[in-house]
Amino acid sequence: MSAGVNLIGLTAIVMTLAIPTSLTAQDAFRTELIPTGLLRMGFEFEPQAAGRNDGFIVYDARLGLSGKVGFVFDYKLGIEYDREDEEFDLLDAVLSFPLGQSSVHIDMGGFRSPIGREATADKGMLPFIERSQTALALAPGRQVGLQVRGDGMDSRLTWAAGLFNGNGLRLENDNDSFLAAGRAAFNSVGDVEFFEDFVLELGVSLATTQDGSQRVLPVEVITGSAPPAFRTVDLIDYEGDRLIYGADVRFAYRGWSLAGEYLRTEYDDTSGFSDVNAYGLTADLRYMLWGVFDLGARYDGFRPALAVDGGDPERNEFLVLGLGLAPGLYARVGMQYSIGLNGATRGVQNPLDGTNTAPALTDDQFLLFLQVAF
Repeated sequence: MSAGVNLIGLTAIVMTLAIPTSLTAQDAFRTELIPTGLLRMGFEFEPQAAGRNDGFIVYDARLGLSGKVGFVFDYKLGIEYDREDEEFDLLDAVLSFPLGQSSVHIDMGGFRSPIGREATADKGMLPFIERSQTALALAPGRQVGLQVRGDGMDSRLTWAAGLFNGNGLRLENDNDSFLAAGRAAFNSVGDVEFFEDFVLELGVSLATTQDGSQRVLPVEVITGSAPPAFRTVDLIDYEGDRLIYGADVRFAYRGWSLAGEYLRTEYDDTSGFSDVNAYGLTADLRYMLWGVFDLGARYDGFRPALAVDGGDPERNEFLVLGLGLAPGLYARVGMQYSIGLNGATRGVQNPLDGTNTAPALTDDQFLLFLQVAF
């Protein structure tokens, strides 16, 4: 199904549900329209092995609306321009409503499934241009489904669990695929962090999915002839069950922040493979200087499930150095430089949910961006 059909179909469903028959005509049109957007553009300077040209690039171009319909319902709609097919792709079409007077809410529509700390973070808040290799290759991302979420302990504890179609942002379901996913996280200070706070965050994620034939299995691929052959990661068709689980932790105090996340997928395959898994570890150290400059270093390691040559897959490891400047509430300037470790030359490019727009990590790669978010 095309992105345009997805967008029209899901938007129609959300807007239909947003005007329930129990509301009067006057109530139904008490609608908040809050525009949102994210624009990231800049320059990329790639080594010859990347197979890409240096130059200007639009990393992200997103527009959306959010707000309330009537007295109860919240909604969120979003689209993204995909430069690969030169079309607008659906990002979110979600309707939310509270369960009674409690802090529990029900979400329905198309949105990010609750797996992984970085995979569920808002893209405008990411310190680097793209999510980690592990989040791109293993987190299911945006799905069509139903989710229950809530918080407690003065917003220190948050949780979400849902049942999704498992086919991404598609209204149909192939071969009875499904995804059941959940995440719980604890933050020692709640929603608002201050500079002097000592902050501890802990999170766990768990999901299971039964797949038809989908491009979800990450494999190691050798591209080109030696020299200059280089190793990269691609997704191939897979049919079987997946078990996805992970844990994450973050410490922060007086401008310093240290975060780590481990995510793993076990594949119980029915197409000739057995006992295969893929996993990744990300560690991120950051320091905010004078409240303006954001200095960071990240270890980004990912091991795919298989190697196409029949051998054991190798870990795809990168060290990424970053510098950010936040001149205002809505604008930010950032740059990053990546170094391949243990012979890694190119990272994960294609994510499961298809919303990746930045080039894959590459050894000796430099990226510069200007971000405007509202």
